[in-house]
Amino acid sequence: MTTPDLEKGDAPSLTSVVIETVHSNTFPDALIASQAELTCVKQAAPLPETSSSKIYGFLRWKVFNVYRKMFTIVLLGNLAALVVFLYQLKDNKAVVTFDNAATAASANFCLSLLMRNEHVVNFIFRAACILPHWVPLAIRRRVAKVYSYGGIHSGCSVSGTIWYITFSFLVAFQNNLEGAAGVALAMSTSMTLFLLVLILIFAYPTMRARMHNHFETTHRYGGWSAIALLWGQTMILVYVKAQDANQTFHAILIRTPGFWCLVVMTFLLIYPWTRLRLRPCQVEPLSAHAARLHFRYREVSTCMAVRLTDSPLRETHAFATIPNYEEDEKGYSVLISNAGDWTKKIINSRPKHIYIKGAPTIGVMRVALMFKKVLIVATGSGIGPSMSLMQAHPDYPMRLLWSTKNPLTTYGNGVLRTVFRADPNAMVIDTQKTGRPDMVGLAYALYVQSECEAVIVISNPALTKEVVFGLERRGVPAFGPIFDS
Repeated sequence: MTTPDLEKGDAPSLTSVVIETVHSNTFPDALIASQAELTCVKQAAPLPETSSSKIYGFLRWKVFNVYRKMFTIVLLGNLAALVVFLYQLKDNKAVVTFDNAATAASANFCLSLLMRNEHVVNFIFRAACILPHWVPLAIRRRVAKVYSYGGIHSGCSVSGTIWYITFSFLVAFQNNLEGAAGVALAMSTSMTLFLLVLILIFAYPTMRARMHNHFETTHRYGGWSAIALLWGQTMILVYVKAQDANQTFHAILIRTPGFWCLVVMTFLLIYPWTRLRLRPCQVEPLSAHAARLHFRYREVSTCMAVRLTDSPLRETHAFATIPNYEEDEKGYSVLISNAGDWTKKIINSRPKHIYIKGAPTIGVMRVALMFKKVLIVATGSGIGPSMSLMQAHPDYPMRLLWSTKNPLTTYGNGVLRTVFRADPNAMVIDTQKTGRPDMVGLAYALYVQSECEAVIVISNPALTKEVVFGLERRGVPAFGPIFDS
């Protein structure tokens, strides 16, 4: 059994159905892939066996992925510096001071926060995505892993904590403060160390996945508290140092590297709040499971995300933006699905206004523009980030594989029209009719048949890792979100 090749015009009647669908409010069942079609697609390009062992594949693509490589490089670099630093105790004790350890800790924390700043992230993505298509694929596929920058953030966070532990020991032995100042220094150091360790515990991937609300709370309030304590600690140490050196407080302060790191860190924390705005929105209910929020106050670039909240001090949630078509009015939309208490509340309450915090941030889907032709693999509401590319670049060479339950009932005609406008041959799977498909096998088959250069996967964490891992083991350039925040 063979499947019609729509790109070669083997099924003109179906193509005409697609064209009519794009310009109408109806959606025929003929465009939903049947179980027989899924089987034929997989048979046309069977999933090959991997040439390497499972252990090698696991180590190569999971344990030592780009994110962990970045983390390891940062951590090992800091550990090497720490060993050299402590080795100086043997010959040059003047170098091994709590001041220098504090500087190293502050520098790491500062870089960690920089790697989460929206404009820094956007700069990194834009710098990577300027590579033209004539650059060899071997280079572009490696640069496209730019979204793994979070490894630097986590590596600096862990390294900064290690340096702070070193600082804590050194300040205990080298500092002779007594009285109220000594007590304040000891308490601030202990509390800061406790908060840093607590943040790392809840940021561990397993803990973050199981207790995400606790992760957000400790990251937000624990981080704010730690920086406030570091300010107090720095002021105490600078005051004492000024007294000992018989110099003015500000003269010592401006020569303290940790002070300038704290200035930058404080700015990075405050900046997103300066862009907090209550924006009007129009909620388009799609079903009991999904809704689309429309905003008219500005335009957004391709594949960016905004952080939404109805309670800024408690929680924020990042959602991919879907730019309006060029022929439509200014604005963008956000697709949300019922994935928790907050999204369920927004879908049911249909707010007329909602807070948007910070600047729009480029997401992983942007790397699709680095390739001549891409296959987008999405499940459920993962179609939202995919639509960002589809509506910003409706004529971009792409294929789409989307698997979800009741696509028409859940997401409506508008979403499906966007899908088939971007890819008239899109493979849309209704899992209620076919069951859960073999996404790795289907993705590989479409990748081969469509002659795409890369595959972008937007799904839940488990399936994203499964598909990306399954394709990378077979030499396919595959990319998907890291889920590290």
